[in-house]
Amino acid sequence: MANSRRREITNYIKDQLSLINGQTSTLDPLYKYSKNLFGNVFRRVKFIDEINDFPSIYLQAGTENRIYQSYTLVEAKLEIVIRTYVKSPTPAEDLESLTQDIEHVIYNIPSNLDIGIIDITIDNISNDEGLLAPFGIGEIFITVHYELED
Repeated sequence: MANSRRREITNYIKDQLSLINGQTSTLDPLYKYSKNLFGNVFRRVKFIDEINDFPSIYLQAGTENRIYQSYTLVEAKLEIVIRTYVKSPTPAEDLESLTQDIEHVIYNIPSNLDIGIIDITIDNISNDEGLLAPFGIGEIFITVHYELED
């Protein structure tokens, strides 16, 4: 059951991040995405030498910590790493723009009670600081707090 919930949540976030399309946000009509992912959002791990399409996002679900509130109520916190890859003459600026788009999605993601999401927080944001130019790699660490199935 728990694997199923983790998979559902990771897929839900992947689907929400797929909305980044260079147009006006469907989550907030006052926000316009600066990047277009062209559907390059995946739920697996890849390294920079395996990637051909830029920009790309790869999600990796990590540790799940359980919180036993009562006999019938069990909550969990799931750590997810969102890795971003860009290639351009200005990779640091592109990573910053893509990170802002991702932050917009995470902060405005519709709550989904069907899969029990209570809250999503961004814990850490880092990037390669131009070390791999013309490529750029960024990481966004999020925590998803959700209710487990009975």
